[in-house]
Amino acid sequence: MDRKDLEAKVLQAVACVMPEIDISKLDMTAELTKEYGVNSVSIIQLIVELENEFQDSELALGLYYVMNDVVAAVAAKLN
Repeated sequence: MDRKDLEAKVLQAVACVMPEIDISKLDMTAELTKEYGVNSVSIIQLIVELENEFQDSELALGLYYVMNDVVAAVAAKLN
């Protein structure tokens, strides 16, 4: 899966878990907590959604400050 497809799947998970975030305007380099009000519960929900989507139970091993961190973590697990 190329990065663009992976990013699209991650953003779909974000839309599912955090519908208040407009993924079409999401800045992939913005800090999630400061720019989008994402809290620890939202991150956990996102991790669970991604683990279900990608059939991997170890995505929670990283810290996620920006969306690029989330995409990179998923990419690392897929490779």
